[in-house]
Amino acid sequence: MAGLHRVLLLSVLAVAVEARPGRAGQPEPPPVPPFRLLPPLNVTLPDGTVRELFEGDILLSKEQRLSRKGLLSQTWTNGVVPFVITSSSSSESSVILAAIAHWEAVTCITFQQKPESYSGGPHVRFIKSDGCWSAMGMTNSSSGQLLSVGDGCQYLGVVAHEIGHAIGFFHEQSRGDRGSHVTVVWDNIKSDMAFNFRIETAAQWLGVPYDLGSLMHYGGFGFTSNGFPTIVTNDILQSGLIGNLEGLSHRDKHLASLMYLCDDSCSSPPTCANGGYVDSSCTCVCPPGTSGVTCQTVTGTYYEAPCGDQDITTAGAITSPDYPNLYPPGQHCVWVVTAPAGKRVRIQFGTFKILYRYDVKCPWDWVTVHTDSDSIPDYVNCGTELQNAVITSSGGRLALEFHSYGGGSYPTLQSGFTASVTFV
Repeated sequence: MAGLHRVLLLSVLAVAVEARPGRAGQPEPPPVPPFRLLPPLNVTLPDGTVRELFEGDILLSKEQRLSRKGLLSQTWTNGVVPFVITSSSSSESSVILAAIAHWEAVTCITFQQKPESYSGGPHVRFIKSDGCWSAMGMTNSSSGQLLSVGDGCQYLGVVAHEIGHAIGFFHEQSRGDRGSHVTVVWDNIKSDMAFNFRIETAAQWLGVPYDLGSLMHYGGFGFTSNGFPTIVTNDILQSGLIGNLEGLSHRDKHLASLMYLCDDSCSSPPTCANGGYVDSSCTCVCPPGTSGVTCQTVTGTYYEAPCGDQDITTAGAITSPDYPNLYPPGQHCVWVVTAPAGKRVRIQFGTFKILYRYDVKCPWDWVTVHTDSDSIPDYVNCGTELQNAVITSSGGRLALEFHSYGGGSYPTLQSGFTASVTFV
């Protein structure tokens, strides 16, 4: 029945989507960055050749396309990455240098800027092309390897993500152990894009645990054909972790340290506990939720808990954060409602106004409703789409997620939402 509800609601939404930018006197919404939409399938390189991108933002060499092995072993000699900011990307130089500084601050990898005419050995050439993409690992070409910072890619986290590919990082969800952490929803993926979700059995993660918060992890809606998620976390409480574009996670830094032998000069390195690692200072770097010289004290959990309430068992109200005031940007909240034995959960929305749909996606704000116990939502909505809507769970549990755009607030478009919870 939940599937029927979803189909009916989407049929209504086809004619009820919020006005597009600039209509009816509405203020302009935030821009839709290319990395929130469908990445280009092919890119035209400066020499005029057209190449296909792998996993949406990775430019493989001919040898890599043929072998697809050992890409993580293609590290930069002595952890030094020469780079050139070409004239085409000069307007992006500030964010490029900020992303480079981010990598240098938390790893032993160093970057050396060269003039645009440089051809003295392997190096990264930052260009402005279509979209955000990079070559994978050091490609050993004196003419350099390309990293594109196109329109909409001018965010520190996005550029740092592409630099991750350049130094040898694959996408996190390519790991062979992903099934213990996330589920790929194949039915929601554009049919010609499914290859982007295959597992890379030859890639190496050197014993570092899977990280939902990795800067290299796909977000939930990449390559969606219908606006529904293509990847969901197996634990709904962790759904807001994937798609991080804030910066490197602890485990990203740990992997870089192992790949580039950052503790190689330490004569007597300490033994770090609880997922800590030794960096180039020969001391332990501790993960979130731990402390102490060797990370021996557990003070919390690795992943931060979402806002919301995950143990609702009585009738009441759910609202967007800080309602009736404007909800804060960059929030991800989860509410889980459990009905008394023999009952179902009914949620009735009242006010509902958040940033609206663009094409098939809700790229800024969204609300998802799960009418059963799994982590795949039955509803994904934004704009005013759930105004006065009534949704009933298929069993004794219903979960509601709310995600707010992290790039700023738009008061006339973001009134928030109210909902009442009852049991039937």
